[in-house]
Amino acid sequence: MTPRLRATGLRALGLALVAVLAVGPAAARAAELPARHQALLLLRVLAYDRNLRQRAQSAVTVVVLFRPGDRASEDRVAALVAAFEEVAHEVVVGGLPVRIEGVPYRDAPELEARFGGRRPSLAYIDPGLSLAVGEITQSARRRGVLTADGSRALVEAGVAVGVVAQANRASLIVNLKAARLEGADFDAALLAVSDVLQD
Repeated sequence: MTPRLRATGLRALGLALVAVLAVGPAAARAAELPARHQALLLLRVLAYDRNLRQRAQSAVTVVVLFRPGDRASEDRVAALVAAFEEVAHEVVVGGLPVRIEGVPYRDAPELEARFGGRRPSLAYIDPGLSLAVGEITQSARRRGVLTADGSRALVEAGVAVGVVAQANRASLIVNLKAARLEGADFDAALLAVSDVLQD
């Protein structure tokens, strides 16, 4: 990324963060941003991955993992997929088209096969799958898929990126070790505006 593009990109990321500063107190207490804000920030984050083109190839594919049969999980994923689809029309990610898909998570072998076939750039993990995070992140690391969610606790448990509401503002949390194991190489400009976890 050239210095000019880096400055422009950092300004865009900053504006995206400012755009979600008006998160209401209830959302902040739940440490969860609205679906649109999460989608916007995560697509911006992908633009700061210097390995994105290598990982994405011809398109940036985002899969949103959910727990099938869990109505709350299914409702959350429907909202997030719709938000990603809307935002994908407004945001260019590394000059590549963006594809979004909701994917039910049943077990690690099935997920890894799906990862191999789709070559996603990002896998968003619904909170309904918190007990399966270890299996999901292991599959993601083997396939070079960046993981994300909206919970600091799951980032501390091994997910690479979190977008959360803290003290009425949006925050990015990056588990640097996890991100590197998943094949991402984030630009220092992104890390400078993130809460970086080293372990």
